[in-house]
Amino acid sequence: MQNSPIKSRASTKILKDLLKLRKQLSSIENSDEPYIKKIRPLLTKDYWLSHALIKVLSYENDFNIKFKTEPKFQEDENIEVPF
Repeated sequence: MQNSPIKSRASTKILKDLLKLRKQLSSIENSDEPYIKKIRPLLTKDYWLSHALIKVLSYENDFNIKFKTEPKFQEDENIEVPF
């Protein structure tokens, strides 16, 4: 996977999504109404995108990192994101 063009790598696409998401988070946090109901879903998505980025970079660069099994979450508003 190391020989693929940079723009078509999965890590580049995930990083672009993560950057866009963090800009959204920043704009909400800096607004007059930074409600948790707006921020929590974005934080959950941020957590999983960050996790995916680490896994993809490990694969692309052949780091051979051993990851623990991921916790099982239900699609619920009461999800606790492990930070």
